[in-house]
Amino acid sequence: MDTTALLETLRTDLEHALVAVDFDGTLAPIVPDPADSRPAPGAIAALRAIAERGGQVAVITGRDARTAVELGGLDAVPGLVVAGLYGAEQWHDGVLTTLPEPEAMTRLRAELPPVVAQGDPRLWIEDKRLSLVVHGRLAPDPEVALDPLRDPVAKLGEGLGLDVHPGRGVIELRLPGYDKGSALRHVVDELHPTGVLFVGDDLGDLPAFAAVAGLRRAGTPAWSVAVASAEVPEVADAADIRVDGPAGVVALLTALTS
Repeated sequence: MDTTALLETLRTDLEHALVAVDFDGTLAPIVPDPADSRPAPGAIAALRAIAERGGQVAVITGRDARTAVELGGLDAVPGLVVAGLYGAEQWHDGVLTTLPEPEAMTRLRAELPPVVAQGDPRLWIEDKRLSLVVHGRLAPDPEVALDPLRDPVAKLGEGLGLDVHPGRGVIELRLPGYDKGSALRHVVDELHPTGVLFVGDDLGDLPAFAAVAGLRRAGTPAWSVAVASAEVPEVADAADIRVDGPAGVVALLTALTS
């Protein structure tokens, strides 16, 4: 698809459009420690400009919503909706709606560390309350470091009734029934936009790309944009448009109000 056509269509009715973006790897560069993640220069200003022109803005992320807001300074964007943990929680106008923690997560918190301890010592676990993530990004080759643990981690997650998902240098165990596709559709159902743009970079964004395709088949102008990477080339292959890194995302978002 043509980026120029995307921009022209969304600009025409920006005040009724939805611009939805992932956080890590999209608004913010991927970093070894997720606590160090910050939006790329100009990212928040670009989202704020879209909101000030009347556009609906959402961040759809695997992060818990409050952490994404705090790390990203997202509360600077008027009217922003943050769908966190793949839609298991939502932040809007300072109000957080979330789910209670199930027993399976309590058990996972106790049973996952001994499994991870059998692998590369540079692996570590990020606790997002409703999901746990095994990180390999501190190792020279994250995917190689994670490989020996893929089967035992999957077996543990499945035994607890949790979904197990690979990502860029990570393995995530999370609540079943939540993904970025359902999160995007929920936001669309709430806001009724006349056009939709979703930007993502990782395997977890593929359900949102599929949701975009479904919206388009149903008659809503909609586009998926991938931040291309060598780690997960299938993400770029699944998108309508590709950009280069978070800087490319910022340039695209900025062009919407130029």
